[in-house]
Amino acid sequence: MNVIRLASLADTKSLATQVSACLRPGDVVTLDGDLGAGKTTFSQYLIAALSPVPVEVTSPTFSLLQTYPVTLANGVQCELSHYDLYRIESESALIELGLEDALLGVSLIEWPGRLGSYRLPIALSLSFVLAEDGGRTVRLEPFVDHCKELLS
Repeated sequence: MNVIRLASLADTKSLATQVSACLRPGDVVTLDGDLGAGKTTFSQYLIAALSPVPVEVTSPTFSLLQTYPVTLANGVQCELSHYDLYRIESESALIELGLEDALLGVSLIEWPGRLGSYRLPIALSLSFVLAEDGGRTVRLEPFVDHCKELLS
């Protein structure tokens, strides 16, 4: 586990770019943290880094899911599924979202605590915390070898 200080949007963009370079098809990235902690901003930068064309990235808070065609650093084209589980109240709703189908591409999951006992193969977990000075810290925990380089 590693704790990274994000003092600016440029720091958040840099971290998102680094994370984008390690992702592979089937990877699940979880984004945890309070409202306003930077999860969606990080997601916007990550998706922009992977998108072959400029794309408007919006929060899936109300739609629960947004998908984007992306090209991974290794050249593989796939779909990125961006989930926001904030409004999920039961595990049965997760099945309706098609979480398992999304494992063919890359998945970003905000509010992973709402997964309950639903298990996914998490590749990387990021926990965002607002600092008193307005900056943020991110606890980064990779679970697969190809993301462990982020700790160096």
